[in-house]
Amino acid sequence: MKKQLTILLLFFFTSSFGWGQEDDNILKTETPCNIDLILKTPGRWLKTKENNGAKLTSQERQQIFNRLNAIHQLVFNLYPSPMGADAIPHYFTTDDHFAYQHKMESGANGKLQASSVNGTPVVFYEYGASFCDYHCLGKPNEIQRSKYCEGAMHITIDINNLSLMFMALTLDDYYADIMRVDGRPIKKLSPIVGKWKGYDVYNHWGVVEATNIVLLHREGMLPYVPVTRKQYLDRSIVCVQKFYDKAIKDLEQPEGLPLLMDKKERDEQVKKQQKSRDKVIKFYRDEIDATTKEGLLDSPAIISNDLINLETNVPVFTTQAKGGKMLVTENPGYFRKDLPKYVPQLMVYYLANADSFVGHTVNPFKLIDEHFPIEKLQAMIDK
Repeated sequence: MKKQLTILLLFFFTSSFGWGQEDDNILKTETPCNIDLILKTPGRWLKTKENNGAKLTSQERQQIFNRLNAIHQLVFNLYPSPMGADAIPHYFTTDDHFAYQHKMESGANGKLQASSVNGTPVVFYEYGASFCDYHCLGKPNEIQRSKYCEGAMHITIDINNLSLMFMALTLDDYYADIMRVDGRPIKKLSPIVGKWKGYDVYNHWGVVEATNIVLLHREGMLPYVPVTRKQYLDRSIVCVQKFYDKAIKDLEQPEGLPLLMDKKERDEQVKKQQKSRDKVIKFYRDEIDATTKEGLLDSPAIISNDLINLETNVPVFTTQAKGGKMLVTENPGYFRKDLPKYVPQLMVYYLANADSFVGHTVNPFKLIDEHFPIEKLQAMIDK
């Protein structure tokens, strides 16, 4: 009887808007569209989108999808009946390697190219759910569903992959050759901005309640290794030297625009580049001396600027409390070889807010942030 009553009420509610069937993304209404009407409009959980790129046996695939289904249920339970929005879950799988090395080879025009080698074989898989809010964008008596789900509030949970933890680097392969430790590329870790349910919260931009990232791993071991100050300083000097060598060579053997300058002007530019090079290299060497005296050569490198920095008016190193980014590599000793490659050995929980939900009666971000049972994800590690 309760189920029948629920169906009847839902039918009555939806019928009052006179929804049409001409376009699944358009809801016809009897009154003009506004935010109050949208907030009273039931949304939907749509069919899960799947992108399966991993080569798996039927048993492995079943194991992975059992986990993804369990994660989906945790999210669904928090908001089973979206209002003014559609929820779209997605599953993704691919074969991957953890703590891989970069093999550098000469490509076209002598440019170095990086390819990934070695590393521990794993299956990287992902659960995601996007909450796509409705809009008043069409005719007055229409509600527009988010067909492409632009700028949606979303939750993503990555398994056996740390990419969500890292900030993008703009290094080309020329400098990627230098910025490696034991062949593994250096990454820039998002800064820690606070705590959530006992876990460190990471955020790319250093602000809370916009994009919150939590790392789940086995107790007593991190899946990344800090780059030391000495490792960073040594490599920075090499990068600076190469940068200025190329700039000076382009002036001494000009092509394109530098040909428009006369030789005297190019010579003056060469001297300026040489002076700037010497100043920056001295800056880094002075930092090596100071760090050595302080006994901090083996401490983590936490920087405030770009990975390759030519500025000399700010300190090389800072702290995470001041928004600094720790330099790390993936830990080659983290993944256990005695576990199947699909077993979750680490997870990254990523929750992103959306401005469009500010006026909603229920903001999925706040709902999930306050009530998500993160301990149930932690319990899946190594299981």
